[in-house]
Amino acid sequence: MRDRIDKVMEILALKGYRSVTELSADLKVSEGTIRRYLDRLEEKDLIRRTHGGAYSGQDITEVDYRAREAVRLAEKEAIGRLAWTLIESGDSIFVDAGSTAAHLAAAMDNSRRITVVTNSTIVLQTLEDRANIVTIMLGGTAHGPSHSLVGPLAEEAAKQFHFNKAFLGANGIDLQEGLTQSNLKEVPIKKRAAANSREVIVLADSTKFNRNVFVSFLPLQSVHCIVTDPGISAEHRKGLEELNIRVLIATPTSGGRD
Repeated sequence: MRDRIDKVMEILALKGYRSVTELSADLKVSEGTIRRYLDRLEEKDLIRRTHGGAYSGQDITEVDYRAREAVRLAEKEAIGRLAWTLIESGDSIFVDAGSTAAHLAAAMDNSRRITVVTNSTIVLQTLEDRANIVTIMLGGTAHGPSHSLVGPLAEEAAKQFHFNKAFLGANGIDLQEGLTQSNLKEVPIKKRAAANSREVIVLADSTKFNRNVFVSFLPLQSVHCIVTDPGISAEHRKGLEELNIRVLIATPTSGGRD
């Protein structure tokens, strides 16, 4: 049941609004079952109900972290674990705000001495007790939906650092438009981190491909590696590899949740 509820969250995050009839067809379950799923999500304040359907309540990038974190959880955990293998002792890295990047932080242990710069309060909370990881938080204005710090203070602070690797998220990845984002407040920090890094690594589950969201913030020619899940299409993988982008596939562990 949990997997189907997660799928409802994923569909609403991608579509914004979906009717009960459409969700019933999407998941191949009865409309009564869909209504029960929506009731549960509304009780947790993760969606908004309307007569005959539901919507995410905000634009996809403004969906609260609680909602985004619940979507494609197994894939994001696998992406985080694989991304951790790309980091070496002595690295200074930037970790973006976002639910997938947070799983990179969760995968980090004390086996490597590294420095992490971030604007994510979730990443900070995850790493603050790691003895071998120096965590530096960019200052700025709190942005609730993404649990991040943004604005001029954060942007100015980001200019001071240089990274071996920058781990970035995106709301969309398009072969022509590159990495795209709906939340303009996060764009300057993402762009600065990429510009100040030797290697740009994108963490994105496969639903992000072929989506062009509002504003482009980084061309794919500036990306060195993308870590995603097995759902990526052969067409998208070929297109990325033709741009000399290394594509790594993170396979979720077997076994499901209730």
